[in-house]
Amino acid sequence: MRRLEFDYQSTLLQPTKLPMQDKHTGSVHPNPKDRNRSIIWARFAADSTEWVILSLRSTDIVADGGAQKLVSLALIGHSGKVLLETLIKTSEFSARDAIEGHGIDYSVLMNARKYDDAIAEIKQLVDRKQVFCWDAIETRQILAQVASANKSDMLSLPLISVNEEYGRFVGKLKPGTSSYELPTLKQDKSAADSAKSVLAAILEMAGSSQSLDSASASPMGWTGEFYRPKASPAEKIKGFLGIE
Repeated sequence: MRRLEFDYQSTLLQPTKLPMQDKHTGSVHPNPKDRNRSIIWARFAADSTEWVILSLRSTDIVADGGAQKLVSLALIGHSGKVLLETLIKTSEFSARDAIEGHGIDYSVLMNARKYDDAIAEIKQLVDRKQVFCWDAIETRQILAQVASANKSDMLSLPLISVNEEYGRFVGKLKPGTSSYELPTLKQDKSAADSAKSVLAAILEMAGSSQSLDSASASPMGWTGEFYRPKASPAEKIKGFLGIE
């Protein structure tokens, strides 16, 4: 059976050296079936348009004698297009605090929204789509904090953690356990950049070759044997990078 071969090493993620790479390395994954499950999961995701990636960036800034929490968020589509990037508006920080402490662009600062307005737009853009994020636990914690700070209801979404699939794909075990370590996403300049790093991880998994003839169903209920995307990973990545 022909394998889908694609060599795409992401420089956006930590760690960048995978415990199991394709046939050009001698490293071995502790359970190749697990790696295949993550590859199949990513390939089904790469073929679908019914999902978005949510990324939040939270920064604690000390200014005028008090602590302030700045939260920016970004939502991108399956193609990498930025659907929304904004800062949660608050009257307690200055533009300088936002630019220097949080590392956002003026365009995002000028697009700042009140909490309720930002949440309403997210709900409209999601519209029954699956919502991927890097770490669902961390994302929910930030959502809870910003909701509390704005004395409003927390945004409730069925989040799917990409870091769990990527950790299973990488295959680095926690010492003395059979559980995989969860890789840390590189701290990017903005929430939108972090969302694109999550997309890069999905494409990296989708573009990797499987090492066994089959893999069982993924946690999302998908099954497949050497599933091949409708568009090749190379075509997906060209589109993501805007290359004709």
